[in-house]
Amino acid sequence: MSGMSTIGIDYGGRRIGVAVSESGVLASPHSVLANDGDSGRVIEAIACLGSELDAATYVVGLAKRARSHAGERKFHEFAERLRQRTGRNVVLWDETLSTVEAEARLREAGKNRKRAGREIDMAAAAVILQSYLDAEGGRAS
Repeated sequence: MSGMSTIGIDYGGRRIGVAVSESGVLASPHSVLANDGDSGRVIEAIACLGSELDAATYVVGLAKRARSHAGERKFHEFAERLRQRTGRNVVLWDETLSTVEAEARLREAGKNRKRAGREIDMAAAAVILQSYLDAEGGRAS
């Protein structure tokens, strides 16, 4: 996986958190995109970042708590559109508790939850991506 990065995505109704791992070992919060309902614009922005960073894989957090079939379908549709646009591997990854963990990490760092909305989205994306990297690292060895 030399030289190729992995991008983690916390897909939310209002904001989309983005995290990056260039090493394949450690995930870092990167940015937040507004989710204004224009998924084409969002996919294009993520695809451009992926192109810049030579991303091999995109890891999209799948909210298992989106129990409804329609709720889960939006994640699958987003992942499929991203796969078609980039021609790269797109993995849906269980993101259960990623936001809770991200909030806890920010609290430990002394951040105010109300003011940390964007940071929480980025941190949640990093938690999702780190979970994926840890699982993949375990498989590779």
